[in-house]
Amino acid sequence: MKLFYSTEEVSGHLGIPRTTLEYYLLEFKLNIKKSGKARKFSHKDIEKLERIVDLIQNQGYTLEGAKEKLRLKVKNDIGNEEVLGRLREIRKSLVLLRDGIKSHN
Repeated sequence: MKLFYSTEEVSGHLGIPRTTLEYYLLEFKLNIKKSGKARKFSHKDIEKLERIVDLIQNQGYTLEGAKEKLRLKVKNDIGNEEVLGRLREIRKSLVLLRDGIKSHN
């Protein structure tokens, strides 16, 4: 499996013209690594672009609507990480409490 893909490979994979791909890169401010003048897309870059293409071309979002949807997803992901962190701390406390109870019995 390749680590990086060219602009032509990504536009072909997404089924969109190269100019549309470049437009999405500008509009969504995606920073793609470059080797000389050629862009090198990672799997993570391609996943982001797949979400953008799906929102705009399949789900009918406008550019602004897609940007807002992606912003909300990032906020939800951050919120989920905070909740998971709190749950891990609670679990640690419960394990310590359980172990303390076991050692006293």
